[in-house]
Amino acid sequence: MIDSSLAPPTLFGSSDQRKALRVQAEGYVLRASLMMRRARTLVTNDRVDASALLTDRRTALGQHFQRYQRLKHGSIFDPIVAYAPTSSKIVARGMKIDCMELGEEFVAYQTRWLRVPLSEWRWYKADMLATVDKLSLHLDAELRAIRQLLMVAEFYHK
Repeated sequence: MIDSSLAPPTLFGSSDQRKALRVQAEGYVLRASLMMRRARTLVTNDRVDASALLTDRRTALGQHFQRYQRLKHGSIFDPIVAYAPTSSKIVARGMKIDCMELGEEFVAYQTRWLRVPLSEWRWYKADMLATVDKLSLHLDAELRAIRQLLMVAEFYHK
């Protein structure tokens, strides 16, 4: 007989709890995507007059990313690293590293453009569009992987 007090917890809880995590992650990505699309529109249309608004939106996006990072690391990646089979652990660790590296890149981007002088608008525009493209690709790929990890968790039965 196995002592159940030594067994690891059921990964992510019930099916409903896994679904709730997926929905939360999807909500974060959807909101971030909307925020980036709105900023992209302003920048693409050369709305230099919206520079202060863009600064505020970068700050809000950074705060949003921090909340999302806490969710995915604390509620998805860390439990997988602690309790899932090796193949899922490898994926989750890689996702954690990618997330932290991209987070550092975003902070550097925010720091570079605390203020956007009119004389530097074209460099800001190029950097902003490249950053948004990179973030969008990363978020889409990450969300697909999170969905897969949560789906595979159905079969762990721990």
